[in-house]
Amino acid sequence: MTGNKKRIRIRDIADHLDVSTATVSRALNPNTEHMIRKEVVAGIKDAARELGYIPSPIATALRTDRTYTVGVAVPDILNPVFPPIINGIQDHLHQNGYLTLIVNTNNDQRVALDEIRRLITRQVDGFILANAFLDDISVRECLLREIPMVLVNRSIKNGNLVHQVLSDDEFGIELAINHLAELGHVRLLHLAGPPNILHGKQRLKIFRQLCRKNKIQDEYMVMDAFSIDAGARGAQQFLQQQSKATAILAGNDLMAVGAMDTLRNAGVSVPEEISVVGFNDMPLSDMLRPALTTISIPHMEFGNQAARLLLQVIESPDISRQLVLLTPKLVIRESTAKCRSR
Repeated sequence: MTGNKKRIRIRDIADHLDVSTATVSRALNPNTEHMIRKEVVAGIKDAARELGYIPSPIATALRTDRTYTVGVAVPDILNPVFPPIINGIQDHLHQNGYLTLIVNTNNDQRVALDEIRRLITRQVDGFILANAFLDDISVRECLLREIPMVLVNRSIKNGNLVHQVLSDDEFGIELAINHLAELGHVRLLHLAGPPNILHGKQRLKIFRQLCRKNKIQDEYMVMDAFSIDAGARGAQQFLQQQSKATAILAGNDLMAVGAMDTLRNAGVSVPEEISVVGFNDMPLSDMLRPALTTISIPHMEFGNQAARLLLQVIESPDISRQLVLLTPKLVIRESTAKCRSR
């Protein structure tokens, strides 16, 4: 015969150790455990584990006016870039006693707003948004409700209104262009991402500016998504237009993958006939054939910094808006080679 196991409460731990409930409560709270001697905290945590204590989120919320939960929204959970960012977020939040609630928005603003509102009803303490568009209704919702929020890897038109953790795209694009120039490429094609997403608009603008500065002939195609399919369509247009470009700089790695696949199917060799560079250094980029030369961003660090900044905002909502700009690096692999004029 089975029965319901008794729920262990703070009072049970206190009685077990013959200490006050206040001492147990402080020891089990990451924000107050510093008030208790380390050996006492260790003993209380050991007893809590031994007795099977599980904190009540409802009781915690009533006591602290916090749920110790954070909502994280990503645009495409299948994009290999986002799992390591989420990993970095969750790792930092877990260390600080927070639960991470992840929603996938499928790059749809209405879906994103619905998910954000559902998380608001669950009284999350703040949001980390990786799905922002330049004009974003979910961001406006959080600003209107004055909910702590950090944008990671994407931003909005008025970025000064929000806390952000971003990549230094200008430096990253410059690394890519310099690498191709050193290989003798003077005609470059950029497969740009959607103009309603910061990276799409910003990377294209920087690409054109740097090409003009370095007297490189530039071509570009604005695609509707940062996807394999978009990269494939871009490469197909490149072939149909008989472009003279000798290298393709893709808006992200997925686009680069789609472009290389289309080129290979058309009998065009990468990198012997055309070089390809990606952006992001998504997991398994080194396993492609040819392995992808790309601009690497520190995914885990993105997540860690976003979580660190959000907890800072939760503690001090009135702090000035912060921009954390992380430095990318060039990773040279097999998809780029010396130019052979087309």
